[in-house]
Amino acid sequence: MADEPPPLDVEASPPPDDNDELSEDNIFGKPSLDEPEPAKKEETKKEDLFGEEEETEAPPASTERPHTDSEPPTLEPDDPEPPPPVVEVPPAAEKPVTTSAPSGGDLFDEEGEEEPKQKPVTQEAEAPASKEEEEEEEEEDVDQYELTITVAEPEKVGDGMGAYMTYLVTTKTTLPSFKEPEVFVRRRFSDFLGLYYRLSEKFMCMGYIVPPAPEKSVTGMTKIKFSKNEENSALFIQRRRANLERFLNRLAIHPVIRKDEDFKMFLENPGELPKAKDTSAMSGAGLMRLVKNVGDTFSKIAGKKGDVDSWFDDRQSEYETLDTHLKKLHSCIESMISARKELCGCTAGLVKNLAMLANVEENNSVSRALTRLSEVEEKVESLHSEQSNVDLYVFGETIRDYVALLGSLRETFNQRVKNYGVWTNAQKTLQSKRDSEAKMQTTGKTDKLPIVQAEIKDWEQKEKDAEKAFNKCSKVLKREVERFETVRTKEFKAKFLEHLEALMHMQEELIRLWEGYLPDVQAIEAES
Repeated sequence: MADEPPPLDVEASPPPDDNDELSEDNIFGKPSLDEPEPAKKEETKKEDLFGEEEETEAPPASTERPHTDSEPPTLEPDDPEPPPPVVEVPPAAEKPVTTSAPSGGDLFDEEGEEEPKQKPVTQEAEAPASKEEEEEEEEEDVDQYELTITVAEPEKVGDGMGAYMTYLVTTKTTLPSFKEPEVFVRRRFSDFLGLYYRLSEKFMCMGYIVPPAPEKSVTGMTKIKFSKNEENSALFIQRRRANLERFLNRLAIHPVIRKDEDFKMFLENPGELPKAKDTSAMSGAGLMRLVKNVGDTFSKIAGKKGDVDSWFDDRQSEYETLDTHLKKLHSCIESMISARKELCGCTAGLVKNLAMLANVEENNSVSRALTRLSEVEEKVESLHSEQSNVDLYVFGETIRDYVALLGSLRETFNQRVKNYGVWTNAQKTLQSKRDSEAKMQTTGKTDKLPIVQAEIKDWEQKEKDAEKAFNKCSKVLKREVERFETVRTKEFKAKFLEHLEALMHMQEELIRLWEGYLPDVQAIEAES
């Protein structure tokens, strides 16, 4: 019996520890210290179990730091039953991970709160992409549907100062928007100019490049009105007809302009079209030359003020250089055409003189050779005449068209600068209105404050619209420049090959003619 009290003292020592734990557990409404010891031990076990279960669900603050210090004491009094606590310790040891998970969950919740803020941005970013896809689909429609236009049968209407020329415009298309696959209408030159003005006013401000109409020639039309000899004006009429046909076909290959209602009405409506303003004064090309210097000066001044996109400045300087070289090339082609026509005239004179000489020649073989030479030279003259037409319509007119297209491109660049000026002016006006509002609020003069606030809202919308118009114009213009370069490369290649093939055909025909004439010359030598 003397040996028993010490273990009782040992057993008496744990209860205070258990009571300490129970004191901690009493926060959660557990049993008090006055209960019997066995019940306390059983309850402490249950409480430990509940405590461990509650610790798994405890917030991060209760498990991050006190976890390592509180659990070892709970394991020491439970030495008689080590396996259960040991089994339950790993989840307790994993609690820092789980406790970090709620903190991480809070972070995810914060990110979850930020996601709705980001979703509209992604949706706004996807919306322009869908518009771009629609624009690309519109450009693909050019390959899906055909639209071919021919201008033929020029006809003079009236006499004297009231005379004018009309042309038969034939349209063949597979576009579903047209009522019929083939349409015939007659149009006068002023109708073509009116179409150009309507399209340029509608599309240039948006950044689209509108091919210019042929230039109006006062001297050419004067010859047509007062000249009775149609041969004198035939070359002018034929050249204008070809220019009008190329003008319409350039509009037809544009993915946006080809669907325009004004363009469609021009091709389909058999009646008279509404007259455009100032078509009697000058054409698009003449107007561009008139405003060229003013537009270039304005572009340079406005470009230095704040347009930071150097891409447009680089392209504009490149096109100015290209314009200079194309003009020089066109001048050389015009000189070559004039020289070839002069050669044709000299050859025609040679043909006549050779025929006259053959008639007075007494030697039959020589007379026959001179006659054959006259025939050969006449065919050579015909070949040079055909080649001069190829030089003009295939090579020269193509270069001339692109000189005019560069002028239209320059005008579109100037329209972008004007849009930028509208945007900056709207910003300045809006800032001025806001300054006025702030001044009224500080000085206490609020009589006109509602009016100023309404004006601020109005100018905020105008500033947004101007910014949107400028950005859209810049975006469209970049795409137009890419399309312009693609079309220019393909057309230059096709025209150069056509011109080269014509030159090769002419040289082959010349060789064949002179080889056929060689036996006649050899016959002269044999007979002598």
